[in-house]
Amino acid sequence: VFDQQQVSSLPVGDQNFTNLQLLLPGAQLLGWSHAADENPQGSQQIQIDGQAFGGTAFELDGTDNQDPILGIIVINPALDAVTDSKITTQNYDAELGKAVSAVVTAQTRSGTNQIHGSAYDFRTGNANLARNPFNQGPGPNAIAPGLKNRFGGSIGGPIKKDRAFAFFNWESQRQKVGTTATGTVPTPL
Repeated sequence: VFDQQQVSSLPVGDQNFTNLQLLLPGAQLLGWSHAADENPQGSQQIQIDGQAFGGTAFELDGTDNQDPILGIIVINPALDAVTDSKITTQNYDAELGKAVSAVVTAQTRSGTNQIHGSAYDFRTGNANLARNPFNQGPGPNAIAPGLKNRFGGSIGGPIKKDRAFAFFNWESQRQKVGTTATGTVPTPL
C-alpha cells in the first residue's frame, strides 16, 4: 500500500505511475514497449512473478482501467493526482478474477473545502551520463545531447462549500533525444 506521501516522494522512474510496480519483489521491466500510437499514455510493460504483463489488472477509482486487447493501463494517472495505491500479488478478491500476476488499484484526489494545488517540473538531461566506449569518442562532446522535461500542476477546491468540489490535474512531457552512430569507410588504398 502506498499512501499519498509515498506516491509523491518515492523515486519512481520517469514519474510514471505504472513504474510503482517495479518496487515489488519479483517485478521486471520488459525490454520492449508498445508503439507510441498504441500506448500514448506511456504505460510500461512489467512482468510480476514471471507472469505476462497483460495479467496485471488495473483499477482506477473502483472501475476497470485496463485495455482488454493490449493488456496495458488505459488512464495512466499523474502521480500528483493519486491519493493512494495498492498492489496485490496474491489472494485476490473474487471480483478481480481476471488477474493472474497482480492487481494495481489507485484512488485519485478530489477537491476539498480548502483551495490546494501544486506545480512541478522534473528535468532529466544527458550531461551526467557515462559515454559509450563502443560508439562515442573521447572529449566533452562525446555524449549526445538530450533533455526530458515532465511538468504539470494541479488545483482543487470547493465549487459549493460542503456540497460540490473540483480537482484538476494537467501534465505534459517534452523530450529532445540525441543519438550517436559510427560508420566505417574504406581507406584510400
